[in-house]
Parts: sequence; structure tokens; C-alpha cells
Amino acid sequence: MTRSIELPEAVYTALEKAAQASGTTPADWIAAQIPAPHGANGTAVSPQSDWLDRNFLRVYTNDADDSVSLDEVRQTMAKIPGRLADDIRAEREVR
Repeated sequence: MTRSIELPEAVYTALEKAAQASGTTPADWIAAQIPAPHGANGTAVSPQSDWLDRNFLRVYTNDADDSVSLDEVRQTMAKIPGRLADDIRAEREVR
């Protein structure tokens, strides 16, 4: 049996890019995000979803603006001085 779901265009575009980056199809990428069945010790092991911020994705889905292109976002972000990685490292050192 197969099921269909409706996704906002921005969410589906992000899904396609994530799937391409991991070398899978969108359906396989989604399946990989589903928590694994409980192991012998009773804990669910889901290393691929540890990094996934589900709350952000819920907000992103509601706030997505399909009128802004990825190229426009990249051009705007290119104007931000410094490197994001440096900011993340600095924030981690403070904690």
C-alpha cells in the first residue's frame, strides 16, 4: 500500500535537496528519519535523526515563503561578514 501526503513547495524542495545530498530518493530519506525499532536494551537507536530539529521544521513549514528563491537567499547570506562555523565554535567555547 502507498499513501500520498501534501507538502508545501518549500518543504518538498528542501526534502529533495536533502535526499540528493544523501544519494537517496525523497521517500527513502524520509524512511531513514523514522526512529529505529527498540533494540535489545529497550532504547530506540536513531543516529540519523539526532541532528534533526523537528521544532524548527514545524516553524519552517508555517513560515516558508515560496516567493524567495534559493539564489536570493545565497546572495543575501554572502553579504554577512565572517564565517558561520567560526561563530558556532565561539559559541561552544562560551558554554
